Amino acid sequence: MAERRRTDGARSAANGPGRRRKPHAATTAEAEDAPKPKGAPKAKGSARAGNKAKPASRGGGWWFALAGLTVGAGAFPVAAARLVNDETVTGAFFAPLAVWAGVWALAWRWSRPGVFAGDRGFVALTTLLLGLGIVVQLRLGTWEESWTAWRAYAPLLLGAGCFLLGVRALSAGVLARALPRVCWLAWLGALGTLGALVAFGRSYRGGTFLPGQINPTELTKLFMVCFTAGWLPRHREALSRTLCGVPCPPPGVAAAVACAWGAAVLGAVAVRDLGLALILCLTLVLMLTALTRRTGWLALGVAAAAAAGWAVRLVSAHTRARFEVWLDPFADPLGKGWQIGQSLCAQYAGGLWGTGLGEGTPGAVPIVSSDFVYAAVAEEWGLVGCALLLVLFWLWLVRLIRASAAQQEPTLSLLGAGIAAALGVQILLNVGGVTKALPMTGITLPFFSQGGFSLMTTLALCGLAVAATKPH
Repeated sequence: MAERRRTDGARSAANGPGRRRKPHAATTAEAEDAPKPKGAPKAKGSARAGNKAKPASRGGGWWFALAGLTVGAGAFPVAAARLVNDETVTGAFFAPLAVWAGVWALAWRWSRPGVFAGDRGFVALTTLLLGLGIVVQLRLGTWEESWTAWRAYAPLLLGAGCFLLGVRALSAGVLARALPRVCWLAWLGALGTLGALVAFGRSYRGGTFLPGQINPTELTKLFMVCFTAGWLPRHREALSRTLCGVPCPPPGVAAAVACAWGAAVLGAVAVRDLGLALILCLTLVLMLTALTRRTGWLALGVAAAAAAGWAVRLVSAHTRARFEVWLDPFADPLGKGWQIGQSLCAQYAGGLWGTGLGEGTPGAVPIVSSDFVYAAVAEEWGLVGCALLLVLFWLWLVRLIRASAAQQEPTLSLLGAGIAAALGVQILLNVGGVTKALPMTGITLPFFSQGGFSLMTTLALCGLAVAATKPH
């Protein structure tokens, strides 16, 4: 017994006075699971005590400050230029800014660290882009000319409500459970939107509009992205099959995907919205690539989209005219090439630094507030301002793509990727068309172009993206 005591004492001396042996993991677990004395206080922050802390939102606080300063600095010279030119600054000028200020304040409050679990930087960048778009439309006077009626504010308010709902209330779990159940309803909604335009629409300026100059085709993007995110993940293994690097899914799955998306694309062609048809094709290709991690889908889809575009050019006189204007806009400078020609002149006049807010003449470009709003930005912001705007768009999309890639739930990850694909392709086609890098497709620039359904759909997609990238 004495020998055993001496051995224990030697071990204690070797460990030193301040060193203790770490307890075994099993011993620690047994100590945690051991019954506590009655009335003993519970450990703070412990999951066993029922206090499950929400993950902190990832950065973005200074983006909110930048958004407030930038929008305020942009609105001030626009108002000053109106006063200098003896124009009145009415309530219609401040009303959209007041709506934006409310969205900004609620988004900042509801995305605070410790309360919000998603990407706070993406939320802040969304408010910044929304505010800049409102400032540009105020400069063009569209809010005072045609947006003073109550229905003009309805898309902004509805879209802002959807965005804030995604920030505040909509959880990733609810979204992951709901999308697979309602995906086919979303598909029917897309076909119903296009069907209504085919049945009741009328042609105007190369497009199709419902009575009251309403064009709800933007909703098709929202419906088809939600449909694909809820339906495709169940066929992930089948769609991942390849043969020599070429996608080779089972015939039944391939036919189902082709029919589901082909119906929407044909509907877009029927209403003469070739820009929407191209967005749908490229969005599907990018979503298939994100789901399967097979680059063969990307190569196959781009080739198919190019072939389809060339075929439509041969059949449609409207599309053929756009190709001719793209190849040589100055062949008919006072006719078909007038719009793109004026757009190029406006961009050239802007130079490196621009003429300044309120100092340009964007009204010389036909329909500048809608398809060609980027030309107005280039004239008054200059090449430097356009570069900064494109950087903001790039940062906004990169944050969404990274957050979507980090999501473990396939439905939510695919939804975020689809939203990034649809909006990214839309930005690329609009800017490329205005700068003559690509044929003009007549689609809008997110946040900046005039159009109630365009703004509402963009904000609704952003709300879904915020909810889809929350931890699940």
